[in-house]
Amino acid sequence: MARTKKDNRKRRLGYVLGSLDRAMEHCLIIKTEFDESIGLDPTDDDYGSSVLKLSRTNTHAKMAFMLHVALSMMFQAQQTVEQFAIHAYGKVPDKVERWKSTGQDYRKQKQIEKEQDE
Repeated sequence: MARTKKDNRKRRLGYVLGSLDRAMEHCLIIKTEFDESIGLDPTDDDYGSSVLKLSRTNTHAKMAFMLHVALSMMFQAQQTVEQFAIHAYGKVPDKVERWKSTGQDYRKQKQIEKEQDE
């Protein structure tokens, strides 16, 4: 349990960052499936223009383009929240779990990881 309002805000911020990561991961999996169905490689430099041209005639390409835009927006939101964290708290945690859980939970997990490594 968070001890102070600041800890509670940091915990909520950790949830926001974790949720954005999870949403981007799931969206990327779906987008990859659509890219495979239309035969485009997202690592190409002209991917954006290619999928935009195809989206006028191909429904799958239109959905892939919408997912591409959604991923871009989520990435921008993630960067904005991270900049907020830096401005408000001086840093972004190295692990989001550090802000999502209490310090006691984090220390217990670190102890378990240390014991497993030995």
